[in-house]
Amino acid sequence: MIDIHNHILPGLDDGAKTMAHSLGIIHQLFYSGFKTLIATPHVIEGRGFLSPEEILAAVEELRKHVAEEEIPVEILPGAENYIFPDLGKWAREGKLMTLGNTGKYLLLELPMLEIPQYTEQVFFDLQVQGLTPVLAHPERNKGLIDRPEYLVDWANKGVLFQMNLRSLSGRYGSQAEELAERMLRSDLIHFIGSDAHRPSQEDGVYLMGLRRGKEVAEEEGFREITVENPQAILTGEGLVGEREYFLQQPNKKKKRRFWDLFRG
Repeated sequence: MIDIHNHILPGLDDGAKTMAHSLGIIHQLFYSGFKTLIATPHVIEGRGFLSPEEILAAVEELRKHVAEEEIPVEILPGAENYIFPDLGKWAREGKLMTLGNTGKYLLLELPMLEIPQYTEQVFFDLQVQGLTPVLAHPERNKGLIDRPEYLVDWANKGVLFQMNLRSLSGRYGSQAEELAERMLRSDLIHFIGSDAHRPSQEDGVYLMGLRRGKEVAEEEGFREITVENPQAILTGEGLVGEREYFLQQPNKKKKRRFWDLFRG
């Protein structure tokens, strides 16, 4: 499997602080079944800006330590780019790192509580350059939770979506969990990501999300979002198959939590 969103490069953002933390995260992701990790530190206009050269250097350093630890995981460069009006201009000037450094897919993030008015213009600015926007964890965005119809409109215009694994275990609240499952059932999730920032204190936290994802998306859909679609990023190719997107209605069936099994 391929994880397209994580914060494993030490000391670059709010993710791993030390190389030991980085290796701890990588061990956990490897034992969860991931063989390729695209490192995506936050890139923010202003003082949070990281150049592609800085990201490439950090990836190379991490690779050396991973090899010394004999962890059979491939580390590739990427970035989680915080949206702002001139994002397309920055991409055109070569200031932004694409996923896998293939020049085809750009991971970007919206503010958590809103959808900026310039969002669709940024998507368009990227697409006219031949870049495919990949929106990080849309299920966590308050604006999209309130107005999920945007997801269908954007998907039908070529925007792709990456879901956080831990959204499926309620890590970000019930609304994010519900939208994540709804998007999965509607084939509106194209990639998954751990969004790991530090070693988890919970055993099997990623396995829990993977099992739930496989249950909701079923075998074929699960393979698409964990292997086939991410592989297209690495080769710089488009996703296989055209489709028109719809958003299924919320699942009204109450989910049985673990402790419910011991009641009645």
